[in-house]
Amino acid sequence: MVVELPAAHEIVGVESTLFVQVVMFLVFSLILIKCASLAVKYIVQLAQHFNISEFVTSFLIAGFVSILPEFFIGVNSAIEGIPEIGIGAIIGNNIVDLTLVIGIVAILGKSIPTQRTDRISSYGFLFALGLPLALMVDGFLSQVDGIVLVLTCIIYFILMLKNEPICEKKINSSWEKIAPELVAFGIMVLLIFVSSHFVVTSAVEISHFIGFPEILAGLILISIGAALPELTFSIQAVMAHHKSVALGDVLGNVVLDATFSIGVMAIIFPFPVHVGIIGLAALFMVFSALMVTTYMDDGHVLTRRDGIALIGLFIVFVVVQITLNTALGGAPHP
Repeated sequence: MVVELPAAHEIVGVESTLFVQVVMFLVFSLILIKCASLAVKYIVQLAQHFNISEFVTSFLIAGFVSILPEFFIGVNSAIEGIPEIGIGAIIGNNIVDLTLVIGIVAILGKSIPTQRTDRISSYGFLFALGLPLALMVDGFLSQVDGIVLVLTCIIYFILMLKNEPICEKKINSSWEKIAPELVAFGIMVLLIFVSSHFVVTSAVEISHFIGFPEILAGLILISIGAALPELTFSIQAVMAHHKSVALGDVLGNVVLDATFSIGVMAIIFPFPVHVGIIGLAALFMVFSALMVTTYMDDGHVLTRRDGIALIGLFIVFVVVQITLNTALGGAPHP
């Protein structure tokens, strides 16, 4: 049985207006971002209690927790029967991660060494990101497609971590120290799920008020907000001179979103895909990944120039999506 949550404006008992929906969207987005940041903080602390290696913590654990905003947005949109919001937010978030986030990190870090991420096979990385695009070609994501994506995610990370020591030494903390952080982490995850519901419902109402397509609301509006936890974590890692951790977190997020998040959405609610808008966005995602892996393989370092180029690509993406939507005459539903 699915528990149906109320819309955002119903919580405060006011009439739904554009102003109210914008306020609700901003408030719940801030709650979502803050809870996601705290969830990452708590899970990293828990990983330290268990002495889990830095690479596993950044690439898998922090990466998985960082995708919770867009993952729950995707799940909630599937439950609500509006998967356009979810698929747009997930793909859009990946594009933001690969362009804006990595671009900003490269600029702030001046140069990001990528030797630590050499184990991230460019071919495997591009395959994982290209698979959703290949499955969308027929205009529909089925439950079978979803299972394929989730299995791909599992296999990818098993291969990634097969030669990586999970724990560097024995646990050095008592359960009395671990339990409070575990509870706090659980509370943050619950708050992320609830707030993501209200972000979705508010975004839908806003798109209806201004005639903005639900797909573009997910691709641009929600995705930028959902990427803020990754950006915050990555900037903090760069400032703390853990540059490879910053890059590992973002790359882990991207693979998880492209496979696990989209896969779970398709399993819950198989849905048709607007090949024009979403297909082009997925193509942008793969092209962004190709640019990042090319820069990583070129001298094993990401430079400020690379960061500027990636940010420029994001600007091109936004302009192309808005232009395409205008050319198509609004917001055709898939």
